[in-house]
Amino acid sequence: SSKREREIGVGGSNGNHHKMDRSLAMLVLLGGLFSLLLVFLALFAIAPIFWSCIVSLLYTLSLFLFNESHGVHDAQEFENRFWTIFAVLFSTALFFAKDSPLAPLGMWSPSLGFSSVILCGYAMHIWDRNMHRYKLSQLVRLKRNCTGNASLNTLHKMGLGIPIENQLHNINECLKDIDQVFIPSTINNFINRTFVIRKEGEIISIFEEAEPRVLNYLICNSRLGLIFYKIKDHRSFKHQHRTQLIELLALEKISQLTVHSRVIVLHALQIMKLPANMRAEHCVRNIILSTKQDDLSELKTLMDAKGDYF
Repeated sequence: SSKREREIGVGGSNGNHHKMDRSLAMLVLLGGLFSLLLVFLALFAIAPIFWSCIVSLLYTLSLFLFNESHGVHDAQEFENRFWTIFAVLFSTALFFAKDSPLAPLGMWSPSLGFSSVILCGYAMHIWDRNMHRYKLSQLVRLKRNCTGNASLNTLHKMGLGIPIENQLHNINECLKDIDQVFIPSTINNFINRTFVIRKEGEIISIFEEAEPRVLNYLICNSRLGLIFYKIKDHRSFKHQHRTQLIELLALEKISQLTVHSRVIVLHALQIMKLPANMRAEHCVRNIILSTKQDDLSELKTLMDAKGDYF
């Protein structure tokens, strides 16, 4: 009985400790929230206009980050515009709000303040584009070898008579001409519309005219995600180049693609974001339905092996 009493006593003391820990955690949490509230009140007392703008921007940012189903996430162009506008609004509050720490700069020279706002927006625009370009440019390296990822020596021995290196080089050069680092794609397409359309057509022609083994090699060794993203659907009906390229690889030439190449096409569509093209979901469906039996299992395994993309 004494042993049982000791066990009950130990259990009771442990329960009391847990209650004390929870109470202490609640007190710390309440203290932190109260301190944060005091800090906000102090900031609002010092600079009400500036911090009202900052709180509004933070609220907008939270809506953007936690509402992934919104249309602004349908394409990277929309997200890039959001970050650009966000940077412009933040820098405007920073340089022109009367009680901002940097308000004297905007008040002393409005031209300098306006230039700083434009520079901040442009810097955010370029930074976001470069980060996205880096993600799109990553080649998919899968652990399993595939016959579609043939070496150059093997292709040359087949006697196809096709300059494989030149084709891949031409794709990269055309992509470089389309993808201007410091000029937004919208402006570049507007100013150099004829030039951009011609370069996009050249890329599509290379994929369209390639033999099956060459086609698989080009898919496996080109930056297909970046190509899908940079080639656009223009206003003219006959210049729907993004749709044309996606349908070429996922519908018309799907029978020529190896499992490895199909995985890369699926990955390229994924990182481009499916809502960015109205035919993308249909093309994904066709790739999956066109893959049968063991190839379908291998397709799933390779898709899992490449990891996730967010």
